[in-house]
Amino acid sequence: MAPMSPHAIGEQARVLGKIAYPTVNLSLWRRPAQAAIVGEVSKLQASQLRDVRRPTTIRTFDHDVSVLLRQQGLDPSVFENWRADLRRLANLFAGVSEGRNLQFRLLTTDRDDCRRFHLDRTHLRLLCTYRGPGTEWLTDSQVDREAQARGAPNESIIRFGQASRFEPFWVGIMRGDPGNIGNGLVHRSPPITGSGEIRVLFCLDC
Repeated sequence: MAPMSPHAIGEQARVLGKIAYPTVNLSLWRRPAQAAIVGEVSKLQASQLRDVRRPTTIRTFDHDVSVLLRQQGLDPSVFENWRADLRRLANLFAGVSEGRNLQFRLLTTDRDDCRRFHLDRTHLRLLCTYRGPGTEWLTDSQVDREAQARGAPNESIIRFGQASRFEPFWVGIMRGDPGNIGNGLVHRSPPITGSGEIRVLFCLDC
């Protein structure tokens, strides 16, 4: 049997489960946008959800999200469809998290985040950009991992070609590199400062 590609990409949610294979460092569900959620997140301004990370569990997730929204001056009932989708993604992520502690992040921004291609120090990270440009990532063959590890600039990290990018509503689960051995997915946040675009980002770590 042929070895599984390190990047599992599909049109159905079940592709996310392939991150359980140790040779896979990205499982990407290319799903369509949902109009009801687009309408809800279009109301958000860049400064309304500061970059806050909170511990959570599957049992308390919806409550934790609602508390965060209220603390930042937002009415959770206005985001009913979005919250339902976040809850669905959290349940899918829990299925591959192997019981590890969960932490979530909700962010709205019109600024750059991590411009340099890097590896996360988490076991797994789920990302979904609901508005604005999504996460950029490199295939294993594109990456000069020695250059990345020594802190070289992006131009030296990319061996050839251009980075791939998540589209809005696509869901990716990326393998991180908590042991610092260089086998996770190399990625970065898209540069958006000065573009006039706002990103609405959801992140779950374990």
